[in-house]
Amino acid sequence: MEKQAWAESWEETNSRFHRQDVHPYVLKHLTPFALMEKSILVPLCGRSLDLVYFSQFAERVVGVEKVEGVILQFFAENQLAYEKVGERYISNNLTIFCKDLFALTPEEAGEIDLVYDRASLAALPLPMRVGYLQKMEELTSPGTEYFLNTLEYAPEMNAAPYSIAPEEVYGYFPNYVIKHVESPEVPYHRLMRKFNLHYLREHGFLMRKLHDASYASLVEAASRSFYEFS
Repeated sequence: MEKQAWAESWEETNSRFHRQDVHPYVLKHLTPFALMEKSILVPLCGRSLDLVYFSQFAERVVGVEKVEGVILQFFAENQLAYEKVGERYISNNLTIFCKDLFALTPEEAGEIDLVYDRASLAALPLPMRVGYLQKMEELTSPGTEYFLNTLEYAPEMNAAPYSIAPEEVYGYFPNYVIKHVESPEVPYHRLMRKFNLHYLREHGFLMRKLHDASYASLVEAASRSFYEFS
């Protein structure tokens, strides 16, 4: 999603990317014990309350959000004091970078134990996903855990959040062990009403990186998805 479109999505009264609570998949699968001593990366973090939850139990939490107003809203809404150092907004063990995710370096992110992706992949149109997958490759190492949340719905929309089926996920992450842990239909999801969808499923995937993937393999995976699911 381009910066302007992402910024405009947060100007909506009820942004399609924001929840008013901690995601139930987080509470179920990313328990306090599972987060202990972990460094967590939350790409395209918005003002998610999941950040607050993670910071209570993890050793370090790194969010990335390119719209400064959204970051300021997050700290104001959660009554958190912060210090601004360059592009970093720091509150104890929580750091939010105000920058484009694609410009984040491994040195800035530091060692990452867990990536939490609730809306990042789904926010990006298909042509941008190769770049996103490549960036995740740069920021992670073999052994990194990854929790991915996607939506699958019909009829598909040419707008974010995009519909991403489980088969696509397996294609996008060929170098990961993937457990498909959640796939319920959500008949009362707000997108069902707003866009008159026939159905909507909210998928959850627990994944672990086995080895690094080459750029060529990521291009091949995304290209395959383009032809099979577009």
